[in-house]
Amino acid sequence: MVTTERVRVDNLCVDTMQSRDDPWVGDDQDHRLAASVARTGLLQDLLVRPVEQLGSAPPGDARDADYAIIAGSRRYYAAMEAGHERVRCKVLNATDISAAWQSLAENTDRRSLSEQEIARQLRLIYEMVRPPSEIESCPTCGTTVDGETGLDSHCRQTDCPLPADTVTVDGGASVHLTNPATVTEQSTEDAYSADGRFVTDRQAVTYLAEGFLGRSGQDARDVVAGHLRTAELPPVLQAMFKTPSERSTAETTALDNYNVDTTTRLGSGEGKSGTSREVVALHRTVADTFDDDAVDPTNAVLRTVGSLQFDEMSEQELRRTLRSFRQEIDAAVTISQSADTQREVFADTLETHSTELREMYEQIEPHRPFKKVDVLGPETERHSRWHARVMQRREASGHGNLVRQLYEERLEALAEQEGWK
Repeated sequence: MVTTERVRVDNLCVDTMQSRDDPWVGDDQDHRLAASVARTGLLQDLLVRPVEQLGSAPPGDARDADYAIIAGSRRYYAAMEAGHERVRCKVLNATDISAAWQSLAENTDRRSLSEQEIARQLRLIYEMVRPPSEIESCPTCGTTVDGETGLDSHCRQTDCPLPADTVTVDGGASVHLTNPATVTEQSTEDAYSADGRFVTDRQAVTYLAEGFLGRSGQDARDVVAGHLRTAELPPVLQAMFKTPSERSTAETTALDNYNVDTTTRLGSGEGKSGTSREVVALHRTVADTFDDDAVDPTNAVLRTVGSLQFDEMSEQELRRTLRSFRQEIDAAVTISQSADTQREVFADTLETHSTELREMYEQIEPHRPFKKVDVLGPETERHSRWHARVMQRREASGHGNLVRQLYEERLEALAEQEGWK
């Protein structure tokens, strides 16, 4: 049951299950929101739950609070900034996992979460439902197995059923708003352990995929797995997936120090980009392959992105570049090499890739794409003006993208003219 109350701001705190890393940083965007709330008031109620329902450690500001904010933390801070003493709240009863899903659902619907925040929230939910430890025995017959792979093999060779891949919620309600403990026993045969967690990691990831994406096929599980890997990255690497306004001053400074472009973000912002997967893969490769004293994985990723990212490079091109570099250092570095040798291989390989890319991209200058020809000639001046005009009209993402478009159009016209099949 959901009720609506006007609650004093002093009696509210931010729920530990809410999606945002830093709900209020006091930047221009925050101040604009506060000014809007001062003019028009809060147009949407906050979503809260009683603090006694917090299953995890309560936040530090919960001492005098009656309710914890599941969704609407920025509006809460904006209301206080605007001088409001009370705010309208929708009060609901919610467990930790239900609150986490509610926060993710509302903020995703409002398209206000960064890729990194989505990853962090899914990781938060995953930690509440994942198996407490690696499977050591079959839950049906008790036979010793070697992890999930061993359980899968055992079940396929015996009459023991595989743990259920999907779950159905009582009354047909959406699984993404339901605590696993409320799922019916019949629908989850052997799906959960006694403490409400899934038996297998596959079940946990399937549950997250169904809740977040509304589907649970392999492609959906791959997206969720990518999110979970992104959430494991150090905070400074996760900052690359934030918009410039979402980054703290310290994060921006750290990225600037490695020449990482801080005027944009990596990835789609929705957690579906291949770039995040490549960053995670590079970080893992360095951590698994290099000696601890050779190259720090976090510094390696920042150096790589800062060295291989160019203004005219598309997201897809950056992704391919990171993959190519990762594969080359993975092949060139061995465990038997000394730390000094590994460090030298990394630096030389990065320099080679960077030099090759620089030589390629310097042939196209943003304001004069025909740099390598007679820059003072009238033909070049005219072509440059035309090029800039077409770039603007087509909203092309870069010179290379525009050249491909024009080439394909000309080739198709020529094929039609010549009757080619």
